[in-house]
Order: sequence, then structure tokens, then C-alpha cells
Amino acid sequence: MKPIYLFLLFLLPGISLSAQSISGHILQNDGKPAEFATVTLHQAQDSSLVKGSITAETGVFELQDVPAGRYFIKADVIGAGKNSSPAFEYLGKTLVLDDLRLGDAAQALGEVTVVARKPVIEVKADKTILNVEGTVNSTGLSALELLRKAPGVTVDNNDNVSIKGKNGVKIMIDGRDVPLDGKDLAAQLKGLQAADIASIEIISNPSARFDAAGNAGIINIRLRKNKALGTNGNVGFEAAYGETPKGGLNLSLNHRAEKLSLFGSYNNHYGRWHNEQHFDREQNGLTFNQDAKSYFMSRWNSARLGADWNINSKHTVGVLVNGNLNLANWHGESRTEIGRTENPGVPDSLLIARNDIDDHRKDLNTNLNYRFADTSGRSLNVDLDHGIYRIRGNSLQPNFYRSADGQTLLHERLYRSITPTDIDITTVKADYEQGLLNGTFSTGFKIAGVRTDNTFDFFSIVNNQEIKDQGLSNRFNYRERTSAGYVNYQRQLGKLHVQAGLRVENTDYTGDLIANTPQDGEKVENNYTELFPSAALTYKFSEKIGLNATYSRRIDRPSYQDLNPFEFKLDELTYQKGNPMLRPQFTNSFELSPTYQGQPVLSLGYSHTKDLFTQVLDTTNVRATFITNENIADQRNYTLTLNVPTPIAKWWEGFFSLTGYHTDFSASFRDGYTAEQAFTAFNLYGEQTLRLPKGFSIQLSGWYNSRAFWGTMRSTAQGAMDLGIQKKVFQDKGEIRLRFGDILQTAGWGGENLFTPGLKMKARGSWESRTVTLNFSYRFGSAEVKGARQRKTGLEDESKRVKSRN
Repeated sequence: MKPIYLFLLFLLPGISLSAQSISGHILQNDGKPAEFATVTLHQAQDSSLVKGSITAETGVFELQDVPAGRYFIKADVIGAGKNSSPAFEYLGKTLVLDDLRLGDAAQALGEVTVVARKPVIEVKADKTILNVEGTVNSTGLSALELLRKAPGVTVDNNDNVSIKGKNGVKIMIDGRDVPLDGKDLAAQLKGLQAADIASIEIISNPSARFDAAGNAGIINIRLRKNKALGTNGNVGFEAAYGETPKGGLNLSLNHRAEKLSLFGSYNNHYGRWHNEQHFDREQNGLTFNQDAKSYFMSRWNSARLGADWNINSKHTVGVLVNGNLNLANWHGESRTEIGRTENPGVPDSLLIARNDIDDHRKDLNTNLNYRFADTSGRSLNVDLDHGIYRIRGNSLQPNFYRSADGQTLLHERLYRSITPTDIDITTVKADYEQGLLNGTFSTGFKIAGVRTDNTFDFFSIVNNQEIKDQGLSNRFNYRERTSAGYVNYQRQLGKLHVQAGLRVENTDYTGDLIANTPQDGEKVENNYTELFPSAALTYKFSEKIGLNATYSRRIDRPSYQDLNPFEFKLDELTYQKGNPMLRPQFTNSFELSPTYQGQPVLSLGYSHTKDLFTQVLDTTNVRATFITNENIADQRNYTLTLNVPTPIAKWWEGFFSLTGYHTDFSASFRDGYTAEQAFTAFNLYGEQTLRLPKGFSIQLSGWYNSRAFWGTMRSTAQGAMDLGIQKKVFQDKGEIRLRFGDILQTAGWGGENLFTPGLKMKARGSWESRTVTLNFSYRFGSAEVKGARQRKTGLEDESKRVKSRN
């Protein structure tokens, strides 16, 4: 494929932009000119840095060749104060701003302290941000637990993530795909701790710049970065207790100079996390009453090492290597009473089962980045990424059938499974942007290749001898190549801001099931090309009141693990397996948002998904029940989101978020069985923070999910409330945090299967959500910015590089 966007990418850097300038006058707090102040221009929509300048001795600055758009100005003089201008519209002509007076400096030169604080929740026109860094009640949580707190996000009993009632969420870390799904993705997110995370971005309607994958949108987890110049670092320790003790430490070092920046970090977390589950089901005249307890022992280690070299004012290159290692194990025990429906409550026999799994995971990702940017607004970002993921599973599962009183062994079945998985991913991505016709034009391409090798060796253990089951053992190889290109254009037309884009993606994949005996779906292959348009309109009725409308078409492809027909057993009567016949699902999404001061307070949305695939419960072999994924429905989803900041006083601030949604779908399942389902549900999130004297602060936060559907299971309501206390020490360089999680112990889940013919099931469970966590962190080294030009270079590099990896 030789699309025209490749030609445009290299042609367009030669097009020049004819634009005028933005100028102004920066004054000190006493009204005198602010000499050599750093002035930076930022996008009003997302605060991203556009360009910067230095004032003359008269306090005057000028920014040339700025494309039309909506911006605001920041000005800063070390030791003399800082300030920001209100947002303003720039139409591409010469503009002189009002004088901007700096506020009082926080401290004298040489002891600069950043005093600004980000709110816990930020709502922007294109995304919602949960700021984790510095939040008291994030202490001791994993990334998966943090997602439960995020506005509009739900995590079900099988650790599947949805946004506003829609599944098919794309998870990214620092703008790069996480090539895992299901229990493998959950294990990755459970290992990633809040101490490593700066923020979580929830993007429900991404532009053409983003991959089209993820019909519900994208969740991008931003890891912490140190932006200060000089040599500095941070060290932290953490201890937690729920049912068992847990702990971890983190260390980061940073050296940032004018030309070269070096940075690295190491984090670990050790602990045993407990779960409980209970299932009551009726199937083919039999009853099964199952109690299961398990724990996951995590030994998570992660490290990052990187460097950025500013060749000159226009060219920057960087390298980043990060890896994770988790030598974990999982232990589960279950007791199932088996009886008959005509004699409820009286079991005929018992199944006593155990499952011990060595679950070793390691991954290594390398990124090479090049960035070009000049003063005319042109920029080019090129990223080369290679990632390897190695997962080694070894499971021992004995099943003992006993008499109803447990005294007599009736028979036993012992199994072992060995399941190595290798995943290799290589991507090449380029993004180009420049001003054009008083607007901003961007284009780019991405090519991604995925290779996976999944082996499933299943053994029956008879007389202490392991005998390989040729009928169940197999190997699944998957190859995928996705080629994509996009164009995007945005422009300000008076009070109307217009953005439109188009992305084209071609996907070519092959899955080979290498089995010892013939099986259905031995080879799965497909090649398809799809178009994904997106658009956004913003109209300003006044300086404060506006209206924002967005549209995007998205795709959610089955993961190679969902296509793999392997079986993961809880016991021999309960298991999970893949489906090689899954098809991709497509979604068209619309949102309408009234805005106040550039932020959407209320959002109304509608989406339609075709060929929806989701987890369903099914039955087999009279007694067994399993979970798999099926294309079962066309789904319509209506959403309403309300975001309300609640600032009560300077020392008391908070936020409240409500997401309501109505979903209806027409489902077909197994031998022509059809069902019509419709339900209304809502999610709540709220937090209140009190900042007290002497460095103390208190935070109370909580979340609540009403009844909804998790796949084909009708869930019960759940929620939790956390209390956190923080104390700043050592001249504000250190922080002590104490967090009490799920203080009312209400986070447990429950549900009922209402869909599968021939199966009635109720389930409930809980995890170790009620914990107390103590955390200490300390910042050391230089916290100063060494000069205006160095500050500009550091800010520009860090901000733009993060943006380039979206």
C-alpha cells in the first residue's frame, strides 16, 4: 500500500506559513518592566505549549508565526513572580495583548518553590483527567483500583474496564499501546502502582491523530516525570495492611541540563492480595453451590532509563527504555456442593479443588524519538518502538470429588497446564504539523507489526505421572500488521472553531491453531480496510459560554488472546476460553457539551455499536460452565455526564461527577436464541479536600456504581469511601500520607445471569479493598530553573515530547 499521505508527509514541510505576531508587555508586581521574563504561549484547550519567548529590558515580548487558534499566555521571572492571561482568540493577524502584571514570588531566587496545585479532576474539551500525583487517597492503590475511581469508568468482577457503559476500551501507557487483554491486562494494571502514575486521561472521542482502536475510547496512563533542571530525585517507601502486610519503594533520579537530559527510576511492590467469590447456579437439573478463596502474590519490579539530547533549538533526539518483571504466583481454593434441583439445600457430593499457578511476566520496551520544530509552527515527530512481552504460566490443579459429608473420596482428577506466551511488537510512527490557511494542518502515519506465539500444553496426572492430553494441547500463532494514515485540520472562524480529520487503517492478520487433533477454527485470517472520520465544533456565544460538539467512528478488534481457544480453569467445572471466530466491532459516537470558561460542565452523548462482542456465560458437558467472548448484539448507548467543581473556600475544594447512561441492545446467541435488553445506570465520584495549617490536609473521596450489566450479568450496586491524611515535612520536601481504604467495606460486587438459556446463576465476591496504607516520600537535589532560556528549552522538550506520543 502506497497511500498519498506518505507523499504529503514529506512534501508539506516545504510549505511556508504567512502569519503575523502576538505581542505584549510584562510588568513586575510594582509596575516596573519585567526584564528577561520567560513568556510561553499555550493552547487553551489542553494547555499544551506552542512556543516561547524572552522579554526585552522594556518588558516587551513578541511571538511570531503563530497559527490562528485559542490561547493563553504564561509569564514568569524567577524571584519576581508569575502570572497567566485569560484565554483569547487569535485570528492570525497582528494582536497586542493587555499588560500582564506578575504576582508575588513564592520565595527569593535560589529557593524557588512551585506552589500551584492541580485539581484531582480536570475536565477539558477533549478529555477528562484524573490527577493521581499528589492525591492523598491514591496512596497504595494499583492502576486497576485507580480506574474504579475515575469518572465514568467501571471495572467489573472479571477486571474488564468500560467507559460510560461501553466496553472495548483502549489502554495506553505514556501514549503507547498495552498489547494485553483480559486477565493479562489486569495483571499488568495491578502491578502498576499509584506511586508511578502522574495522571489518567479518559478520552471518549479521540481525534484522527489517535489509533482508531477502542470503541469506548482511550484510557491513557501517564507516568511520572521530573521536569526540573539540575540534578534531583525522589525516594519513597510504602507499607499497607489489609488481610496481610504489603510494601514497596520507589526511587527516581534526574539530571536535566541545557543540551542533555538523563533520567531513570526504579519501583517495586511486594504483597499478597486476597479475593473471595461465591457462585450459586442451576444447570441441567443440578445445583452447584461454590465458595472460592484466592490470593495473588505480586513481586513487581519496574525500571525506566532515558536520555534527551537537544541538538539545537530545532532538533531533539531521545531514547527511552523501560521494563517490568513480576515473578508472581496465584493460589486458589474452592469448595462446591453438588446436588439436584428437586432436593435443594441437600448436596449429593462435594468438589474440593485447588489451583496453584506460577505466573512469571517480563516485558521490555525501547523507544527512539526524533523531534523537529521551528518558529514558524512546523513540527515533525518520529517514533520507533519495539516491545517484547514474555509470560510464563505453570498451573497445578487437583480436583477431589468427595461424599456429601466430605469423609469418602469418590474419585480425583489432577491436571497440569504449561502456558508460555511470547509477544513482539514493532511500530513506526510519524506526525507532522504546520500552520495552513490561518489554521493548523496535521498528518501522519503509523505501521505496527505484532507477532505472538501461544503454547498450551495440558497434562493429566495419573499415579504421579504427567500424561500429555493431545486433544486439549495446542499452539496458537498470531500475526498482525496494521498500516494507518491520517489528515486533520483545525481553524478558528470568528466565534466558531472547526476541527475535522480522517484516518484510514488497513489490518491484515492470520491466526494458526496448531493442534494434535482437528479442531474448529484451525486458521483464522482476514484483511480489511476501514475509514474513521472525526470532527469537533466549538462555538463561543460569549467569553464564558460556549458549545462543543464531537463525532468519531471507532473500531475494537478482538485481541489475539480472545481469539485463542485456550482454556483457563478455576476448577474443572468452571473455566474461561477464547473464540477464534470473533469479528471486530464498530462504533459511531456523538457528544454535545455546553461549556463554561472553556470547560464542559454537562455532556450529552449517543453511540451505536455494530457486532458488539462481550463476555458471555455458556454451558457444556452437562455440569461445566465457562466464560467466552461472542459477537452477540447491536448496542445503542445514551449518556449524560455532569462535572461540578465545588470550591467552598481557599482551604476547602472539591469535585463531583455524575455519569448516567441508558443502554439497549438486540442480542442473538446460540441456536437462534434472541433477547432484547435495556437498562439505565449511573456512576458517581466525589472528593473533598481540606488544606489545614502546618502542612496538614485531609481528603475524603468516594465512588458508586448503580446496577448495570457486565457482559450478560446483571450486576448489583457497589461503591467505596476512602479517607486520607497528609502532612508535609522537612520544609515541604517530604510528605507523609496515611490512607484508609473502603472504610465502610462496601466495594464488594454481585450479579445474576439473565441471558444464557438453561443456566441460572447468582454470584458475589470481594477483594482486599479495606486497607490502611502509610507512605513517605522525599524530594532531594536541585529544584531550581537555571535561567530563562534553559527553562524554555526544558519545558518545550518535555511538553512536546509527551504530546508527540499521543
